[in-house]
Amino acid sequence: MDQTNSKLTQFFLACVSLIYLLIVGGISVLSALYTVSIPNPPLLVIVLVLIGILVVSAMLYSRTHPLTKFSCMLLLPCLLPAVLMNFGEWALLVPLAVTCLLMFFFVGVNETPKTIFGTVYLLLYVLGSLGFFLATSLFSTNSTSTVLESRVSDSGAYRYTLINTEDSSGGSTTIEISPNDMDINFTVISFLAESYDRIVYVERPIQTDITLEWKTVSRQEITKELNAISDSVTINLPADVKRDLNYSDKSNVYLRDLSDDTLSALGVPVETDVLYLNGAPCFRSYIAVLEEYFSSSERVSSVF
Repeated sequence: MDQTNSKLTQFFLACVSLIYLLIVGGISVLSALYTVSIPNPPLLVIVLVLIGILVVSAMLYSRTHPLTKFSCMLLLPCLLPAVLMNFGEWALLVPLAVTCLLMFFFVGVNETPKTIFGTVYLLLYVLGSLGFFLATSLFSTNSTSTVLESRVSDSGAYRYTLINTEDSSGGSTTIEISPNDMDINFTVISFLAESYDRIVYVERPIQTDITLEWKTVSRQEITKELNAISDSVTINLPADVKRDLNYSDKSNVYLRDLSDDTLSALGVPVETDVLYLNGAPCFRSYIAVLEEYFSSSERVSSVF
């Protein structure tokens, strides 16, 4: 009976190592798809150190279990993407790296396999880092971008970013819109959605007279406003939405033909966000929803 309980205890503690492997792998995957933001680095260090102590303790008790061996031997390669993507974020990387190294060295695997895998992992880190930073330098430019202003819309669904870029051609001023509700937030760390940015304004050279303001405008008011500009305003609906509305894929969909109930069914809220640049609208969430500006299919992930 005691032997059975011991085996069950070892199994459950071995699962702790597996869960930690999944956490490290998850951080690496999220780091490739999102931008890491650490609001309180000391608090993150404390949390990761406490988790590390717990995990290492569980590993030492179940160090000979096959599940523990499997998890501990895969930790270091799983950590590599997080190291490359977050280089310089020491509050995140140092506790993770120390825990992974301790688990690798103290797990109950023979020294020969450890030496072989350790050598392979060392080469992987050296060559991977060299290749990554060489590729980064190839894609880098001589321009310097500065974020001057960023503000969330009244609904909280969008944010704009005002960016000045200095280069040899006089620079430029850019306004980017991105979704504000696709971030992944935890108490000690956040993963900010990237590669969804949509440029709604770019001007050369750098502009100094820029006034931006979010306003909330009703759906009916925007429909009336757009139809007043022209009765031939077309909406670039996705192909599947066109088919649902009995349009062919190549047909033009005119705003004048869409009733308010249809707009509501297509997801346009009653109150919509509009960004005004120097008093003139430069972004309407009304159009963004209809044309699916920020759908996952429009996302282009950029590692560099």
